[in-house]
Amino acid sequence: MLPAIDSSSWTALYVLDVAAILVFAISYYRNCYRRGYRIDFWYTQLFLLCIFPNMLMLPFAQSDLNFVVLGSDLRAVVAAIPIVFLITMAGCLSMLAGGGLWRLRLGLGLRETAAKVLDLVPRSSMMLMSSPSILVFQSALCLLLQLMILALYFSQNGFAFDLRSYTFANPSLRPVALVISNYSIVIASHCLARYLERKEKILLACTLLLTLGLVFFGARGNLLSIYLNILICLVVKLRRRISLFRVGSLAAIILLAAFYIGNARSGEYSLTGLMGSMFFLLFYGNNFSDLRDFAWVYSAWDHTFWAGKTYLAAILAFIPRFASQFRDTWGLGAATASSVGFDPQVHPGLRPGAFGEGFFNFGLPGVIAVGLLLGITLRWVDAEVKRLLAET
Repeated sequence: MLPAIDSSSWTALYVLDVAAILVFAISYYRNCYRRGYRIDFWYTQLFLLCIFPNMLMLPFAQSDLNFVVLGSDLRAVVAAIPIVFLITMAGCLSMLAGGGLWRLRLGLGLRETAAKVLDLVPRSSMMLMSSPSILVFQSALCLLLQLMILALYFSQNGFAFDLRSYTFANPSLRPVALVISNYSIVIASHCLARYLERKEKILLACTLLLTLGLVFFGARGNLLSIYLNILICLVVKLRRRISLFRVGSLAAIILLAAFYIGNARSGEYSLTGLMGSMFFLLFYGNNFSDLRDFAWVYSAWDHTFWAGKTYLAAILAFIPRFASQFRDTWGLGAATASSVGFDPQVHPGLRPGAFGEGFFNFGLPGVIAVGLLLGITLRWVDAEVKRLLAET
């Protein structure tokens, strides 16, 4: 059992929290908004990985309303929040350091070497987008695979939106559904990107059809990943021609759609019911619960580091979990679920945030390493996006 945290400690934590938010806001205003960008990749990812799920969620993670989710674990989780908050702060500072390292020129050729390695992904994307016929063929194949697994799902469960639960009950289908889902995300993202550039309507149709199929897979993050990066590029390209109000409105619409899909997965199709539960879903649900989930796992953790086992399990993702006892035990979802007493065969696991996995595997050195890698990569992506869009 973790010791209780006194009020002065919480006050110091909130002072640190507010200071971090203010530093982020001032930096965004000076280095993004004043330079003509309403948002960019760097500040968007800082907000999504650090500010929103951790700094802004701190008071809500401490609230007794989390009893609905945490039950009898509430007090232990609240006691762990200050520790994991400071760990997350260390990760955020490491991200900033990584971004600074990327911009630092030492004349050793390290920056150029790293850029060549990182450039492999965008070059592969450009090759995939080079021909609309290739994308149409790949989209047709994705749709066929989606229809096949959905037909099996509907034949067993009737019409519903929770294929994920079905695959948990039938673990031999789980890797198949995961491959189809990831394949569809990649193809749909490239179809949307080429449509925005060339206005080829057939690619817009492919994007929408693949999106419709993915709705039944139940993972809202998959749907968001199709559109988020493309929309960020569009906003970066528009620069001052789009207002922050429009950006915020678009974000609100995406958030509302994501919550509605979550309700539909549970069999709740009423928009009125969604609006009534929106506040709870946003601040106390399982959608932006990184800080709370990190604290939940930490409060039940035996303080034995996982020594890279969850990362090795991710590398071995091509092996189905039902066929590998190692993956069945050390996949991140399985490890976090079993840590807090859930059955990993029926529970998808918890989300300990951008730095939780690094901490549970290697402690603070793991957090710092993850932060540095994220910072270097995201700074490079941000610089490349701005450079390429400036040329168009």
